[in-house]
This record gives sequence, C-alpha cells and structure tokens, in this order.
Amino acid sequence: MPEGREPADRSHEVTSDLVEYVIVAVPDQDSLATVVPPLAELVQTAKIRILDLVVLVRDREGAVTVLEFEDVESMAALRRVEGEVGGMLSDHDIALASIALRPGTAGIVVVTEDRWAEPLSAAARRAGGQIIGGERIPPPRVEGALADRSEDEQEGG
Repeated sequence: MPEGREPADRSHEVTSDLVEYVIVAVPDQDSLATVVPPLAELVQTAKIRILDLVVLVRDREGAVTVLEFEDVESMAALRRVEGEVGGMLSDHDIALASIALRPGTAGIVVVTEDRWAEPLSAAARRAGGQIIGGERIPPPRVEGALADRSEDEQEGG
C-alpha cells in the first residue's frame, strides 16, 4: 500500500459469494416480533448484514400479501438496523418464497450477507477460488442423521 494511504473502507461492499436468503414462517403476523430481536442481534454483532427483507402473509384462503418490513408494527425494532435494505428480491423470488407458507401463516424472506464467513471467502479468493454454493439441510434429514449417530454411539459404547 502506498505510504500515507488508508485501506479502502469495505463496510458498504457486498461479498457476493456470501449472500443467501432465508424464509422464516410463523403462525401469524404478530408472531414476527419474536424473530426480530435475534435477527437484530445478528446484525449488531456483524455476523450478517440484511440486504433485503419482506413480510409475507398468507390468508386462510391462500392469498398472499407482501409487505415492506417498515410497514409492519411487529418488525419495528429492525427499523434501526443500519444499511440499505431492499432491491435484491424480485417479484418472482417473492412469489416462489410465498409457496413455502401454509394458509393462515406469515413469514419473512430475508436476504443476508453472511459476514461471519468473510475470512473463509477471502481465503478462497486468495487461493484463486470462491464459495460457490450452500444449502440448508431439511430438519427431518438432520434429525434422522442425529438419531442414527446416537444409536451408533449407544451400540458402540
């Protein structure tokens, strides 16, 4: 680095290989208030950065209403979250995500940058690579694998 130059401020740059989305479903719109504090804490501790967030409400007949999180009272605590939120999810993305909600429920679709993984991403880039994928493993599959592991440990021990 040239003498007298400060490192570039990367706080507003997005590391594109660390962006993911999560759909969180809850019984109703008011229940969203329960997920706000842990989500805000993840942002405040710099583990994630929220890039986009929408609220989905599926009524009992199956119709979906899409709301900006700023317009939902139970999401009020996230209004103080730093950064620009929005513009990452297309109408098509939102329509696909809404399929995951059962009638009579609500949820959020949140696009995040997994800042906790920045050291891993940087190391991969230094090696000439990048993080190229990831996927959440369905809970029944995880639970089955853990049960199998527990049985194996009991049989072996």
